[in-house]
Amino acid sequence: MSDAPRPIERPLDAARSAAQEIADQVPETTDLAAAHAAFQSLRSVCAAYPETDGMTRVAVRGATRYLSIGRRAGEIRIVRDAHLLLAELTLRDEGDPLPHRALAEASVDLMLAEAQSIGFARALDTYRTVVAIDHSHGHDPHIAGAHAKGAANMVALALEADLPEEADRALADLARLEAAQPHDLLVRQQRGRGLFNRVAHAARRTERGDQPLVAAGLTELAALIEVARRAPVDPDLVDLAAEGIFAFVTGLGTRGEVALARRHYDDLSALAQLPEAREGVRRRLADAAFNLITDLCEIGEPDLATVLYGDLSGLSVAHDGDRSICLAHAKAAANLALTHRDRGDHAAADVIADDLRGLVLAHPEDMALMEVATFLDLADV
Repeated sequence: MSDAPRPIERPLDAARSAAQEIADQVPETTDLAAAHAAFQSLRSVCAAYPETDGMTRVAVRGATRYLSIGRRAGEIRIVRDAHLLLAELTLRDEGDPLPHRALAEASVDLMLAEAQSIGFARALDTYRTVVAIDHSHGHDPHIAGAHAKGAANMVALALEADLPEEADRALADLARLEAAQPHDLLVRQQRGRGLFNRVAHAARRTERGDQPLVAAGLTELAALIEVARRAPVDPDLVDLAAEGIFAFVTGLGTRGEVALARRHYDDLSALAQLPEAREGVRRRLADAAFNLITDLCEIGEPDLATVLYGDLSGLSVAHDGDRSICLAHAKAAANLALTHRDRGDHAAADVIADDLRGLVLAHPEDMALMEVATFLDLADV
């Protein structure tokens, strides 16, 4: 009697059934054992009947769903198994773009899983496979998008591993990708993410006095702003640029480089005036103004702080219904009024204190504004 498995009469239906079992696993009730069994069944059918019409597409669908389960569960073994099947599928038909696109996306997922579970070196090796896939399919925008996503993440991973030269290489990859596909919004968004990762890392280092890193970060910040403002303007990129500018304004101000911080505050103000700017950008502008006013007060420059306070007050009036902006306005008013009082300029302090009281009267239900006003009144006792 032969031990060979019996032939499957309808292999494509068997593959579809296995892929559907994987797809039916929902995040709240995922059964990893059942998903694994279904994936092994799919893999076996795919290996036994590789020439069946439609088999590759069903296998790609099942593998990508299985990978998403592994990503959610933090199971690198699952991610690897799915990645391996997709790699096998790419070898069967070089002319079919589907498995190559799926493999590029899966490689980015594997890269991130390896960075978390194994280390940066393995993740870098996997990123290089993404680059190789893109180079061999240089005109496929889907693969270029996966490459850009991998590069943006590689910037963050390299900086966390204290390997800035690898971050530079990934940023250079992003610049080349965008230059090759200037109208691809996904690639531009990912370049923005990569630039932001570098900017945020540099901003966190401003207080340490790492001048070369700060200088490089400011260069990348200028590039991020340029990417965000390029037509057609993408609101997500404007948000990202606003976060990057805010991080630098805050870091530079804390370090005492207030003039430079003010210059980049003006960049943030210009972004906030774009028609595509959303409320989050205006809120970041208000928070940056409050931080700078506080910094100016601390270094004994209340007159310069008062000029900036006028900008914040105008923003608050224009967006009177935004509680976050109003609160930044109130806190800045309290700080500036106290600074004027400490310097003996009671007339200027009273004008700003009256402005704060008017803000509270306009929003009698806002307890946070009331607490700021009460703090100022108690400080005057």
